[in-house]
Amino acid sequence: MTDKIPQEQEQQVKKVKRLLEGWRMALLPLKSVMLWEQQWYPCAIVGSVSILYLIIWILDLNTLATFAIFGLFLNFIDFIVPFICNSLYGPSSWTGQNEKMFEEICRNIVINYNQSLYQIRSFYSLRETSPCMYYIISISMLCTMAWLASSINNVFLLYILSIIVLLWPGIQHRGIFKSLLYMLNVSPKTIKAE
Repeated sequence: MTDKIPQEQEQQVKKVKRLLEGWRMALLPLKSVMLWEQQWYPCAIVGSVSILYLIIWILDLNTLATFAIFGLFLNFIDFIVPFICNSLYGPSSWTGQNEKMFEEICRNIVINYNQSLYQIRSFYSLRETSPCMYYIISISMLCTMAWLASSINNVFLLYILSIIVLLWPGIQHRGIFKSLLYMLNVSPKTIKAE
């Protein structure tokens, strides 16, 4: 059983490598941006996301048109990035070190995908093992989401979510989240005088 999981994971890595073959030259610098290898990368991420959402806010399109424009933009990027990368960089510029980094990126994608899938499955398994806990968690989460969506502008919520998702790999890589949790746990507890 234990041999099956790494073998299945290797198959997934090969599949992701084939899927991202045209993007491989673009993924290497993108990895350094997402992991904040330069100090100004977080500012660049926040700035580019802010400009994108500023354009969405200025255009003030309805939801369907926004999804259509976003889909067109993604299709354009998916077409143009491999084309530009293949034009700028020939096969001779791809080294063994680049191949290792590309395989590491693909492996990280597969690992994070499998972890997310495992967490979703374990949450839904609560329905079988502990239905009361499942319904308490799901109903409270859905009520909180409904309250947030009715209280705060949806585009602003998507903006905040986009920034968190794009900054999260750098936050994890730098250990910022762990150090914040450590500071919260180590901070002295104040005792109220009665």
